[in-house]
Amino acid sequence: MLTDDSQVKTGLKPLKVDQILLAAEVEFAERGFEGAGMKGIAKRGDVSQALLHYHFGTKDKLYAEVIAQRSKKINEERLGLLAQVDLTSKTALSGILNALFRPPLGPSGGARSYARIFSGLIVGRERDQALVKEHYDPTAQKFIESIRIVLGHDDRVVAAQSYTLALGALIAVIARDGRVERLMGESRQKQDIEEILEQLIKFSTGGVLALAAA
Repeated sequence: MLTDDSQVKTGLKPLKVDQILLAAEVEFAERGFEGAGMKGIAKRGDVSQALLHYHFGTKDKLYAEVIAQRSKKINEERLGLLAQVDLTSKTALSGILNALFRPPLGPSGGARSYARIFSGLIVGRERDQALVKEHYDPTAQKFIESIRIVLGHDDRVVAAQSYTLALGALIAVIARDGRVERLMGESRQKQDIEEILEQLIKFSTGGVLALAAA
């Protein structure tokens, strides 16, 4: 990962770094990790391939940097929203789920490009699993603990199951590729984020409470 100091020393400005990471994000989303190439990323980022290799090294390292930077934005917003939830209130569970779902669907989530990457991370290969463990699991643990507190359970089993299944519901709609609307009927207009959030929260709330009751 490039720090501010390394950017100064190498002459690569932060704005250019962001430009390259966004270019890489689109390339990985459209072509997958195996299909994406440093040449294509360099072209999208409007930099030379040599410069790209010099600053980021390998494709693996660039991919890891894309995940690190985007997950940082998502997790910071998630934890900020979670901190605002009163875990003793009747709406606490809905608040927790809103904090979980809203950032990936909003600007922090990087729109459709990262949505494709995000979906693949959860069911990805060893490389993806390692990145999820590093960049997402610490935040996930905080959400699981919050769910456990709200449910009033002593152990974390149901809370962890609830978190995992809720995340699965998010993955089903995060790409916003029109499939949900297509299944509703061809004339159905594309749902906006608030409508998707409302449905996700209602669906997941019901599922969590059903698991807790069982």
